Order: sequence, then C-alpha cells, then structure tokens
Amino acid sequence: MSATKVDETATLTELGPEQLRVLNTLIIVDNLPMLGIFRNVLNELGIQNVRHGKTAQEVVSILMSEPIDLIVIDDLAPLDGVKFLNTLRRGNTKLPNAVPVMFVTAVAERDRIIAARDAGANEIMLKPFSAAQLKARLEKTVKRPREFVEAKAYVGPDRRRRDGDTPVPGEDRRRR
Repeated sequence: MSATKVDETATLTELGPEQLRVLNTLIIVDNLPMLGIFRNVLNELGIQNVRHGKTAQEVVSILMSEPIDLIVIDDLAPLDGVKFLNTLRRGNTKLPNAVPVMFVTAVAERDRIIAARDAGANEIMLKPFSAAQLKARLEKTVKRPREFVEAKAYVGPDRRRRDGDTPVPGEDRRRR
C-alpha cells in the first residue's frame, strides 16, 4: 500500500479524512472528564493531533512553538476565555491570531455570549451539550470557516451568518 500524500495547501472547507487526521488542535481545559469528551469527539471526527493546555503559560508556549489549526477553550477553566480571545486576536502579535476558536461555556448570560462573540470566537457552545452537538459545531468551525476580519474595532471571524452565497439585501455600507 502506498501512503496518501496530504495536500497542505487545501483549504479548511476541502478537508477530508487525511487532512483532518493531521489537523493540530489545542484544547484549553483543566477538567479531565471534559478533556476526555473533547478528545473523544475530535477522534471521532478523525482529528488525532490533540494538544492540551491548562495554564496561560502552557497555552502560549504551545502556540509559539507549534502550528495550531483549531483551538477549543472551556471558558473559565482554567483561563478566562474572553480575555484569552482578546489577547489572541489583538494582543501578542507573535501569536497566530487567525486560528479558529470554539468557545465552550456554562455561563448562559447574554453579556458573556456577546463578549465572546465580540472577542472573536468562531463558534460558541453552551454547556451542557451532547457529543452530537459538539461534533456538529466542530465540523462547522473546521469545514465551513467564516472569513477573517481585521479592522480597527474588531479582529476575528465575520460575525454575520449567512447560508451559502445568498447576498445580503440592500446596499453594502461598509467602509473599506
């Protein structure tokens, strides 16, 4: 049998089993049972390269030393997810600010959700959740990423949600 060569230039939307297998994922969580859930679902998707960080120092060290393609952060365990996102997207210029981030939280307050969105989370998911829900959100984050925006007031994925290529009605009022 010959080994299948992985096309490293493939976009995330074109990822198949071979590309998912080598996707580098960082999970930020301090709860071992939750880490197990994340790892199991990622493995089910075919994602095998999973790193784990519990402290800010560990997370920064991993992000500075290895290419990371996806981050899953469990808010407030151990890091404040919103502060982490703000640092990632707008803080340390040496960190890979465009990496997709899935923000998982047990805080279902409107202000917290808006803060995570405004800090640059690609997807936000509330606890408790099922493995099927987590899998669906991870697939959406990885296979259907939103365009990355860098502006004075915001850095992160485009916050507008669209189905397909349906144009937004009305005049485009954004300044370029």
